Amino acid sequence: MNEKLTKSQEKKLTEVLDEAAQFGGMTLMQSRGYLAHIHCFPKTIDPGIWSAHIANVKPEKELWPFENKIMEMLFTLYNQLHTEVVEKGQVISPKCNALLDEVKQRRIPQDLRHWCAGFMTGYMVLREKWQEVCCPEQLEEVESCSHMMGYLATLGSEEEHALAWRDGAEPAPEMLLEAIQEAMDYMHGWSQMELDEDNQPVNAMVNPNEGNSLN
Repeated sequence: MNEKLTKSQEKKLTEVLDEAAQFGGMTLMQSRGYLAHIHCFPKTIDPGIWSAHIANVKPEKELWPFENKIMEMLFTLYNQLHTEVVEKGQVISPKCNALLDEVKQRRIPQDLRHWCAGFMTGYMVLREKWQEVCCPEQLEEVESCSHMMGYLATLGSEEEHALAWRDGAEPAPEMLLEAIQEAMDYMHGWSQMELDEDNQPVNAMVNPNEGNSLN
């Protein structure tokens, strides 16, 4: 299996997921955001579950929501995001970095909106699982970080608050970008945690309240 999607695979996967999105599934960029959240969660999620949510179908044992070739591409994407999110600390897709620069001009490109929506969906799907591993204060923080992405997605809409923001209302782009970075740093901290069957930490390398390594 390739370590990352080839251009031809990415094109094919984009076509398949765009079709799935017409029936409530996720586009490729939404899937990137969704899987980024999956990787932040400190326990492995069954691929049958996360792939079913991407396709917007009910998870079924021993049945994939896409044909084998497409599933292979999704597994490649999953592994690629593990490298980006867990190993490199790039929770927001590198493909979104240039798009974040547009936030400074009070613009929220569609691909960035889709990524943020996917990340927020990840939280909605895993909310009960987060409740199992978090204390109330941590859960509130995880929820806040996730809702930050959801809020960013809405700023590209035609809602009243989004139109006002694009016309100069608070928050200032610089403050917004700083808050996004802090939120993603915190979520990356969770990706570094290892939990046992009782949801107790088995490593002490990361403080999820700060999102960085402890000395």
